[in-house]
Amino acid sequence: MLNHSSEYAVIDGKNNVASDKRAIAKSFGGAAGSYNSVTGLQRNIGDALLELLKEYRSVSTDEHVLDIGCGTGYLVSQLRRDVGDFYALDIAQGMLQVAKQTGNEQNRSAQELGNSKVHYICADAEAIPLKASTVDIVVSNFAIQWCPNKSLLFEEVARVLRPGGVFVFSMPGTDTLRELKASWQKADPNHSHVNQFCGVQEIERDIINSSLVIETLKVRQHVKHYDKLQYLTCELKAMGAHNVTDGRAKQLTGKGTIKRLVAAYDEFRNERGLLPATWNVIYGVLIKSNQRSE
Repeated sequence: MLNHSSEYAVIDGKNNVASDKRAIAKSFGGAAGSYNSVTGLQRNIGDALLELLKEYRSVSTDEHVLDIGCGTGYLVSQLRRDVGDFYALDIAQGMLQVAKQTGNEQNRSAQELGNSKVHYICADAEAIPLKASTVDIVVSNFAIQWCPNKSLLFEEVARVLRPGGVFVFSMPGTDTLRELKASWQKADPNHSHVNQFCGVQEIERDIINSSLVIETLKVRQHVKHYDKLQYLTCELKAMGAHNVTDGRAKQLTGKGTIKRLVAAYDEFRNERGLLPATWNVIYGVLIKSNQRSE
């Protein structure tokens, strides 16, 4: 059965997300222990992000790297051996604890660690506690959708990047989880259950006031399939992606509403008998201008 007590969805949208960052930190911190078991999609997207990064960097053991929203440390584990200092930043202390523990377990020997030194930082991405022109590379995989003020986020990234530095990121975009959204609209049209996600044009507008130059900004579609709707909602819950939109229902969701939701989503079942869940993912590459100063 689906959980009647709450609904789950990835959070985003300037006008749609409740700006209670403590709730966001608590949600993801509480999910830290189960996060790795349900984030295959995010890891695949992270791998695509790393491939994109290769096109815009020359590997140097002196490079300083910042990972915004590092989660349990997947990108940390993939990049730390090739760089100098690595700053792993997340708003959820629980995620950082898992990332640190995982990093220690995977990199016991001095040879594996190389010269890299990882600094774990519990902080808000809109107020990065680093000095200006500190890092050469900023990466972020499925995290910046949590930032209600993305203009400020991009200004902060530009501030900490050295001139010529690169910011590579991914985030869910417009129409992500559209099947879930449409099904909830049928089941309970008076409440918001799935968040509205930013589109490429909104991201472009947020970048304008920073000294970041767009090299790449594109959307790729990823579709996951499930036997039951319950598996999708449980996966979103285990990821910590609770619905905290301002228009969400404040009371428990009734059994009748859940039945309508299941029936509505079942209309999307494909010829193989599987339920699709569509993620429209925005991939971005931004370069810190050599000419503009903050």
